Amino acid sequence: MSLDKVLGPATIVYLVSATVAALWWASDLTRRVQTVESSTVTAERIARLEVEVKALAEGTHELKVAVSDLVREIRR
Repeated sequence: MSLDKVLGPATIVYLVSATVAALWWASDLTRRVQTVESSTVTAERIARLEVEVKALAEGTHELKVAVSDLVREIRR
């Protein structure tokens, strides 16, 4: 039995197309993983920024209260 009979043109075309399809799928999977990782990094940054904004808001509130107290003291 020769190799030509076992690996005919249809078998070679099938193997090439299956290889191309597998590589395409793997590259798409890599792109998806990168997208998920970048969105996770973005979500972490947003969470940190939210904490910082909350801390700044609390600090601003404390400053407003202190200024109000000073104004009341000056008016007395």
